Amino acid sequence: MLKTHERTFSLLQRVADGVVVGLSLAAAYYIRFNLMHDGEKGLGLFFLKLSPGLIALTLYFCAKLGLYRSYRFNSRSNEILSLFKANTLATLTFILFLYFIAPARVSRITLVLYFAISQVALITLRLCVRNFLRVLRKRGYNLRHVLLVGNGPQMGNYIETVKLFKDSGIRFLGWIEANLDLARKFEIPVLNDSMEEARQKFNPDTIVLGYAGKDSDKVEALLKKSYNDVVPLQVLPDLSFSFIGHEIEDFAGVPLLTMNQPKLNTIDLILKRAFDFSLSFVGLILISPLLILLALLVKLSSPGPFFFGQKRMGLDGKTFTMWKFRTMKMAAPGEDAKEWSNPNNPRKTRVGSLLRKTSLDELPQIWNVVVGDMSLVGPRPEQPFFVEKFKHEIPLYMLRHKMKAGITGWAQVNGWRGDTSLNKRIECDIYYIKNWSLWLDIKILFLTFWKGLLSKNAY
Repeated sequence: MLKTHERTFSLLQRVADGVVVGLSLAAAYYIRFNLMHDGEKGLGLFFLKLSPGLIALTLYFCAKLGLYRSYRFNSRSNEILSLFKANTLATLTFILFLYFIAPARVSRITLVLYFAISQVALITLRLCVRNFLRVLRKRGYNLRHVLLVGNGPQMGNYIETVKLFKDSGIRFLGWIEANLDLARKFEIPVLNDSMEEARQKFNPDTIVLGYAGKDSDKVEALLKKSYNDVVPLQVLPDLSFSFIGHEIEDFAGVPLLTMNQPKLNTIDLILKRAFDFSLSFVGLILISPLLILLALLVKLSSPGPFFFGQKRMGLDGKTFTMWKFRTMKMAAPGEDAKEWSNPNNPRKTRVGSLLRKTSLDELPQIWNVVVGDMSLVGPRPEQPFFVEKFKHEIPLYMLRHKMKAGITGWAQVNGWRGDTSLNKRIECDIYYIKNWSLWLDIKILFLTFWKGLLSKNAY
């Protein structure tokens, strides 16, 4: 019954979103061609005729980003971000389509107005729905009653997640084969019944199984017993050995679980790349006078090239040339020495010392971002020589190469840069990969300018 209600609610949400998109386009048309009094009305009518296509695109991207799944485990900020992504992608696709079929009839003002109006309207609608559901659940409606079975390590994570989302409407009826400490901590009744007895006694909406990997035979036995049961059975897999995420693939009908995969999907990767490219390309143009000045200072400080290129290891272990302003004299052999930078290196020039202290020597890496070798934010890339050494000495070291290398990162804005604890840096890198979002990238960039450019560990 609960599942039927959720499907109906999902359908209603699609209808409401479609109406909002249509009304937003109509509002943009009215403002542009009636209030402004300077547009061709036939052009506006042309836009309105295409509104079904825009509605379809918006609903498609919303569905792809999971916006029509249950609200129970989706945070408000996550939902707003996903909605922004979906609306942006739908609008951009619509614009590309317009330029393809009728480039002369594209009204940029109408499109900008539509995007702004629809963004505000869609977010407002979602927030109203969330508040409505929260009120309903507080009054005892739209609840999901769950029976827990098993005491695998993943069960604790599941319970903590449910408790974190206080408005999820999840209520635990009881716990069979419970972890007594966790049951006491979260005030979940411990049951001595069998799963079948508890099902008949409590009539749950869902049964959640969570056993350790070594107890897979128990899961199999319970699944066999439940084949004729109408209550949905959910299994929490024991993935305690996965550190940054996983991905399920279908290989000719055989499910494959790929371990230690970042949570970024295709749309996330496109958005991250678009964010990187647009910001770095514009930034490169804006700071070009500064780059020319710094290049001249480098040239005047000592003979040699403006830039220094060094092989670094990036995404999936692939090497690329990372660029910096040259900060050392060329007289001494091999600036590509296999040693850590140190503050007392006699080859360092005065200009080089200033560039390193202010991190201005890193500015040429913006070009690495433009061409796609690096990202603005990500784990800092290391020389292949050190990677080969550290991967045998530091647990989880190679996981940092699951993300494109960055000019700055979570480790750097938290003070772990230069000759500091490698273990702490790896912890920060893995945290970033596990928790990536566009907002986290923006936060790291802000913190980089706020406190990261001048660092006691930069030399």
